[in-house]
Amino acid sequence: MKKLVALLLSFALMLGLAACGSEAPAPETTKAPESANAETAAPETVEKPAPTFAFICKDLSQEWFVGTSTSMKETAVSLGAKDVIMYDCAMSPDKYMTALDNAISQKVDVLIVCPPDQKLSQITVDRCEEAGIRVMADDDGLIDENGVHIAPALELDAYKVGQGCGEYLANYVTENDISGSNVGYLVMTMAEVSSCVPRSEGARDKFKEMVPDFPDAQIIEADYDGTTDKGFNVAAATITAHPEIDTWLVTAPNDEGAQGATRALEQAGLDDKAIVIGVGGYLAKDEFKKDSSCFKATAYIDPVLDGQIAATAAMEWYLNDTVPYAEYVKDGEQFGVYPFSATMIDATNYQEIMGESAN
Repeated sequence: MKKLVALLLSFALMLGLAACGSEAPAPETTKAPESANAETAAPETVEKPAPTFAFICKDLSQEWFVGTSTSMKETAVSLGAKDVIMYDCAMSPDKYMTALDNAISQKVDVLIVCPPDQKLSQITVDRCEEAGIRVMADDDGLIDENGVHIAPALELDAYKVGQGCGEYLANYVTENDISGSNVGYLVMTMAEVSSCVPRSEGARDKFKEMVPDFPDAQIIEADYDGTTDKGFNVAAATITAHPEIDTWLVTAPNDEGAQGATRALEQAGLDDKAIVIGVGGYLAKDEFKKDSSCFKATAYIDPVLDGQIAATAAMEWYLNDTVPYAEYVKDGEQFGVYPFSATMIDATNYQEIMGESAN
């Protein structure tokens, strides 16, 4: 990972200059980025044509992916790429396959994908291999039927992130002496997105570990599709179905679900006693600015850093044949998975942790 860290340091200055408003035209050729560490210096530079990358995103309407895609493109261009072509498949497998065909026809140099359904993993890898295009994954990995990664991937350490949410919730319950038959724990899930399943599992498992006496009968799961609207619908339906509960504890695998649950609790007049925890930070920050909101905390994941890491890895692959995340390959597997992490934030620390992104 030393080389990747050094690369991030080297292009941070370029990003700072770009942010000041001067934008240079894309070069005709590009060179391997220079390392800040002599021990990890790139081999003798060989000029190659400026590459074109593509990013097929499962849902560019989500704030996380907006931040990631923007950062990815800015970083790649700052490193010498000609362009990063963006495709939004809007959670549609059909649109994903169309985008895949288009990207291949464009003969991009590296393809980065976040599939809406991981069942599309094998066909993605097969098509790219046939076309001689390097493919890597961001956020949701490309996996085989046994869950083994079949391409390099940058993924959130989802179970650990979920555990952070569960720990925050357990501490909140203990510190505020919340208990009784009128208390319910709503575990919101996204069962169709394998990268999100461990977030919900981690939250529930950690909460039960820390609050072992909480009754299983008062833990309710509700599945949604990752959008705020569906999050609202399933939360509202759950609240209506359990009139005996007036104090709700909620964890959701993204900020959209948490925001939907927050609106549902407000509509039901139950937000004063509730606590909602999400994953993301991009929607939670606006709740933290309010005088009062039951959306109390979230696991903050930095989309800008995600985009920077992915773009830098793609450039290294193109220029130096350095397979992304190889240092994370586990025994018996072929490809590495970069374990992206998160930090729990709330109204007391979000500005410090998020910096300018908190605005």
